Amino acid sequence: MKVLADGSAAEVGKIESRSGLAGLDWKTISLASIGGGLEFYDFIAYGVFAQYIAKAFFPAEDPAVSLVNTFAVFAVGYLSRPFGGVLFSHVGDTFGRRRAFLISLITMTAATMAMAAVPAYETIGLAATVLFIFLRFIQGCCVGGELPGAITYVVETAPRRAGLACGVMFFCVNTGSFIAVFVSSMLHSYLTADEVQSYGWRIGFAVGGVLGVVGFLLRSKMQESELFKSLGERRTAQIPAMEVIRSYWGPVLLGVGIVGINQAFIAILNVGMTPYLSRVAGYDVKIATSVISYAVGLLSFGIVAVGFVSDLLPRRRIFQLGALLLIVGSYPLYQAILGKTVDLYLLFAVAAVVCALVSGTFGALAAELFPTRLRFSGLAISYNLAAALAGGFTPLITSWIVATGEDKAAPGIYLSIVAAVGLFSALLLGRVSSGEEARIDR
Repeated sequence: MKVLADGSAAEVGKIESRSGLAGLDWKTISLASIGGGLEFYDFIAYGVFAQYIAKAFFPAEDPAVSLVNTFAVFAVGYLSRPFGGVLFSHVGDTFGRRRAFLISLITMTAATMAMAAVPAYETIGLAATVLFIFLRFIQGCCVGGELPGAITYVVETAPRRAGLACGVMFFCVNTGSFIAVFVSSMLHSYLTADEVQSYGWRIGFAVGGVLGVVGFLLRSKMQESELFKSLGERRTAQIPAMEVIRSYWGPVLLGVGIVGINQAFIAILNVGMTPYLSRVAGYDVKIATSVISYAVGLLSFGIVAVGFVSDLLPRRRIFQLGALLLIVGSYPLYQAILGKTVDLYLLFAVAAVVCALVSGTFGALAAELFPTRLRFSGLAISYNLAAALAGGFTPLITSWIVATGEDKAAPGIYLSIVAAVGLFSALLLGRVSSGEEARIDR
């Protein structure tokens, strides 16, 4: 095992002795992960109810234009993530991971509850649109600090089982997405389309607010990361983000490539695919939401399994295999959807398994690029740049490609390009050095 250059190697040894599979601190990891799942529910609820939000806040004569406008605001939530990442990572690297966690969760909960109550455009006009965009910006800031912080925390809690720990964390995050899709499915089952448009989508946001309050109460019981506490007075960076940019630009670029592939495909699965299946491929909206719910649930379990395996086998090789399969298979996936030549559930089962190879490994790979004293900030910068570039714009780009092009399977080409960038970044791991032995390797 490589040791940390920031003086915490002895503490890593103590933690590793307690972090075998049986001794993994499941309670601590679960508390860190639950908040991420609940925050991601709030964030993804916007995409799940995109077509209703479009009519309520971004009215246009052409429904396609209205939906594109809605996805543009979806991108705002991603563009604000780097700002939130810098803000919350400064708190996390200076005052502790726990404090950053609690602030981000309660802020996200308040923003989501407010989104459920904002009057529609037809009631207060442009003010409704502006207020909704502002609340979306706040949501993005919170997620920008939450997910890098959660990765940092669970890796530092179980450094030798970083793959499994990240797998559990992203299982909870994906569970938040699953719950959002499930709530949407239930609302569509019991309400008419007009009722969902009128008030049903607001119920979805209100559920997120209630879950956020529960998550805050649970997370308040968390303890600070042992690795962070072990640093003591060695936390010398006055502005951690500036030191990362100045001294760790190589690892940041690799992190953007590694995280970007996951961000793009998760954005497509959770946000872009449901309207694509119903509006472009011609599937019934209930079937579309059911299939995506099934795929997200399967992916959640796949992430844990891959995370477990990645602690036993070379993690970057698993990631590289997943990236290669995504390069080869993305365009044929879209062709099969349009041609209806393969059972939709089988098709998305295969897609979920392939995505799990990436989603179950990227978190630990990115965390190992930075030393403990700057890990939160390094992850926040690379993760949120990838989220803004690949995650935020992917639904907008793919919907624009479909709306303006003749090849309705063309989004698959775009996703193959993103996967190629991720594969190239993964191939460079080990060649771009941060100047310190910062990784927490087995």
